[in-house]
Amino acid sequence: MAARTPAGHRKNSHWWLFLLLSARLAANESYRLDSTNTRVSFTVQHFGFEWINARFSDVSGEFVLDRAGPKSQVDVTVAIGSLDCPDPRWNERLRSPEWLDARRFPHMTYHSTRIELDDQRAVASGDLTLHGVTRPVVLTVTLLNCTTGSQCRFAAHGRIRRSEFGLPHGLLTGGDQVDIAISGAIEGTTGAP
Repeated sequence: MAARTPAGHRKNSHWWLFLLLSARLAANESYRLDSTNTRVSFTVQHFGFEWINARFSDVSGEFVLDRAGPKSQVDVTVAIGSLDCPDPRWNERLRSPEWLDARRFPHMTYHSTRIELDDQRAVASGDLTLHGVTRPVVLTVTLLNCTTGSQCRFAAHGRIRRSEFGLPHGLLTGGDQVDIAISGAIEGTTGAP
């Protein structure tokens, strides 16, 4: 009888370890970002006033929310050619080589390297690749009404300088500072590994 106890104990230990790992994996909530629910837009200031604002209609990616640990992650891909400006005359100009050069650089991507969570807020540090240049960018994220595995509403804001990405700026092309906003409702998928 005594000889069987250690084996039984090991078996129970493995079972508990499996349950703990399963619970840990389940803590990661994965949400799909898509064009239906996600809006990516930007605003260019000129002499302190809003000069141009536009949004992108083709957005995809994933947001992994790890409430219990450091594995939260966000990945976003935006098709530059899907840019849409309230003033149609700006659309082709913004997509042209003079500005974003959509033909040569068809996508803009953001990949987080670290996310710090605090209740319903997060600060995402990551790399933005735009116009063939990759630079670190910080996004401040507000999470609203996140329900496990279902839907999560959010709003994120960041700021870049056009000069850091080799984009034109000046008296006739607007200011250097660009405000970026990402918002929407994202749908839950499955627990992320």
